[in-house]
Amino acid sequence: MNEPSSQRTPNLIPLAEADWPALHQLMCTRRFPHVPASYLKARPQFRSATLLGLKQRQQLVAAFVFGPPENGVAFFDAICRQGMAGRWATRPLLRRLFGVAFQPAPVGLGLRAVWVQPHGPTALKACLQAGFQAVTPLRGSREAPVLVLTPHTVSSIMQGKF
Repeated sequence: MNEPSSQRTPNLIPLAEADWPALHQLMCTRRFPHVPASYLKARPQFRSATLLGLKQRQQLVAAFVFGPPENGVAFFDAICRQGMAGRWATRPLLRRLFGVAFQPAPVGLGLRAVWVQPHGPTALKACLQAGFQAVTPLRGSREAPVLVLTPHTVSSIMQGKF
């Protein structure tokens, strides 16, 4: 018997400072680039970012990071526990995430653009399907490509076409 979707997908919540050690552990376990090995050194990065997450049974299973905005532009990262990869990427959750990014303050962050650097073909495909546009070559570089999402390109998610 199928569970209602509200039970399968946890609610998106702001991560409190008490959640930061679990976020740091998750990032280190998943070998997330540019994350200090020391939690104390990571705290300033967490403090300057907008951190959202999904919990199941009080345990952090996925986290979403909007970096500190510069001129209305911020990076976006998604980190999830082993076995959760892609399971969190539902249309309603993506709408909420990018609603946070693009809605004006105080409801949202009021961003003009969000950028990502997907690592791996599955992440790249998911980003392109979600409306991200490549601003660097997709292939042929040792660096992960840079993709950008704007309020204009996010319309397919917001209108339910994703």
